[in-house]
Amino acid sequence: MHKTFEIATVEWSFHLADGNDFEQALTETVNHLKFFWNYGAETLKLRVDHQEVRLEPNHLLSCTYLQKIDVLHEHPHPEVLLLAFNRGFYCIHTHDSEVSCNGFLFFGSNYTPVVKLDDAENGRLRTLASVLQEEFDTRDQNQEEMLRLLLKRFIIRVSRLARKQLLNRKLPEKELELIRQFNVLVEEHFKKYRQVADYADLMHRSPKTIANIFALQGEKSPLEIIHDRVALEAKRLLLYTDKPSKEIGWDLGFEDPSQFNRFFKRQTDLPPREFRERFSTYVFK
Repeated sequence: MHKTFEIATVEWSFHLADGNDFEQALTETVNHLKFFWNYGAETLKLRVDHQEVRLEPNHLLSCTYLQKIDVLHEHPHPEVLLLAFNRGFYCIHTHDSEVSCNGFLFFGSNYTPVVKLDDAENGRLRTLASVLQEEFDTRDQNQEEMLRLLLKRFIIRVSRLARKQLLNRKLPEKELELIRQFNVLVEEHFKKYRQVADYADLMHRSPKTIANIFALQGEKSPLEIIHDRVALEAKRLLLYTDKPSKEIGWDLGFEDPSQFNRFFKRQTDLPPREFRERFSTYVFK
């Protein structure tokens, strides 16, 4: 099954696919945000950028249009549902106040957030997916709005689950929101700003306040998140473009190649040239 809703004149696109058709749909939705839902009994293996991700049964993964995704599954007909939508159809930046997924499910510090579905949530999302499938087949003046409302409902349900499973539930909502906002700003400005103080100014907070809240979350520090995002972009450019490393360094805001080389080696234990030589073969084999 592969259902599509598209308005070519304004570049709006929304896809629903599963089973035999999901890999073909994946090639048509490179510039889309995506949900992968493994509803079968077998583990689905994916490569997200150059890292392998094992999507277990009843697990759901969200990915952005920046990520290079390859399917590594060993089964000919994977039981996986793909929802893919572009920014024209539903922009999570514009609708951030509605769904609160930006900087969390998408463009967050965890670039492959996986959510586990219990039996009850499996049932709810199956019902929602069934209604979505019916709406893709309903061609009338209300179809576009109905599809957008159903997608919004899907995003909100997954966001609620992810908040419970992936974040420190002891933190107040106000502090969780600060973490999310920081992630959004890093995504928007990582090529320009590499210091926590820069983001603190944008948020009208002190660097110490931000650092303390991230410490309570118990994961990476704000500076580590900034550095990880810059390194991730460098890896993508090294693996999926033929740009020289010095040009990649300039694209990412480094003043000279040696500065970029030192940063990249600190992050990956490899200089850019060696990283490209070692992993390009792995990615494109």
